[in-house]
Amino acid sequence: MAQPMGASTTARAPVGAAPADDTERSREPSRERILAVALEEFADKGFDGATTAEIARRADVTQPLVHYHFASKDELWRAALRPMLDQLTATFAGQIGELRDLDPVSRLKVLVRRFVAFSAANPELGRIMAYEGAKGGPRLEWLVEQDAIAQLSVFGQLLGDASRDGLVKPLPPQHVGIALGAAAAYIFVIRQTMARGYDIDVTDPEVVARHADTVVEVFFHGLVADQDGGR
Repeated sequence: MAQPMGASTTARAPVGAAPADDTERSREPSRERILAVALEEFADKGFDGATTAEIARRADVTQPLVHYHFASKDELWRAALRPMLDQLTATFAGQIGELRDLDPVSRLKVLVRRFVAFSAANPELGRIMAYEGAKGGPRLEWLVEQDAIAQLSVFGQLLGDASRDGLVKPLPPQHVGIALGAAAAYIFVIRQTMARGYDIDVTDPEVVARHADTVVEVFFHGLVADQDGGR
């Protein structure tokens, strides 16, 4: 039987139910839209600067619908990061085994190129890691505990192997790994600086490939040319 006109204005929704005027919007596409906008907001403004009100506005949903899907801003933050972390896991899981036929330095070159491509596609991770890494606290602890972040330890393992084999200088692998990661990702974090200051569109696939080439060349072959002009 059809509901009498006006009944929805007097009936009380069950606790935890989506608002009546958001019934259509509470389907899965709206949840995914909220997550996409939330990731951008957290990356642009940090956890403290982002608000569920602005996320709702940009996602074209009501704020109660955001809270219907996510009980807290912290839960929304974690859910927004999850697809990106899953992609990071898929990119790096089992890399040492997959590349076992290559020497450690060649493996590192492959992984650096893959991390450049990942960073180009997911610049939000670099911005969020910079914010949480500087601030510290439970969200950083949660990030460090994720398998996806642990996958990046492969850089340290390979640097250690290469150093023991005498293929690279015996520098602290943590420092080298951080330097490599920053070189690979930072250009995509500061995309507006690159666009306004250098007229470089870091979303251009040719730019991404050129950046990967540059990082590999500088780290593995050096910046200073030989006296005869070679490398």
